[in-house]
Amino acid sequence: MLLDKIRETLKMAMKIEIDCRKDGVISGPIYDMAIDQKTVARAIISMFPEIGKKPDQATDDDTIKLLRKYISQEKERQLYVDKHITQDDIDGIKSSELKRLITKKYQELGDKLTSDKIKFAQAYLPVGPTEEEIGKYIKDNIDFSQFKNKMQAMGPIMKAFPGCDGNFVKNILLKM
Repeated sequence: MLLDKIRETLKMAMKIEIDCRKDGVISGPIYDMAIDQKTVARAIISMFPEIGKKPDQATDDDTIKLLRKYISQEKERQLYVDKHITQDDIDGIKSSELKRLITKKYQELGDKLTSDKIKFAQAYLPVGPTEEEIGKYIKDNIDFSQFKNKMQAMGPIMKAFPGCDGNFVKNILLKM
């Protein structure tokens, strides 16, 4: 189970942290890696009440949803930390406008918007189809004339690629 992997990582990270502290090390790449891994694991485990389940009752799909939510939250936090969005950008705007601004920044920055915590969380996610594979599927199987707009094609695409990130598919459709 995916949650078991996260728990094992948490145990390992805590052990590394303790060993480092015993040796008087409270900074550096190994210590920082352990702290980041511990933070990610604890965050994911603590999110289960949000979906109304105890961690022991959760499925891998539940864990994947929480990982994606965590990654999204961490990316949004990173936008502010890296000053891609500043206080001046958000003063006086509505929440719907803020969501659009965040989405725009995600698209502009792509894979550049990352951190060690994001990378650790992404490492738990199953490897999904590539943009090329989804693009090929769309060209071969989707007739956009059957939809009022191309975003309505997301349903059949998501069924063809279960577990695929909806934002990933949405970005592919936006490029078409």
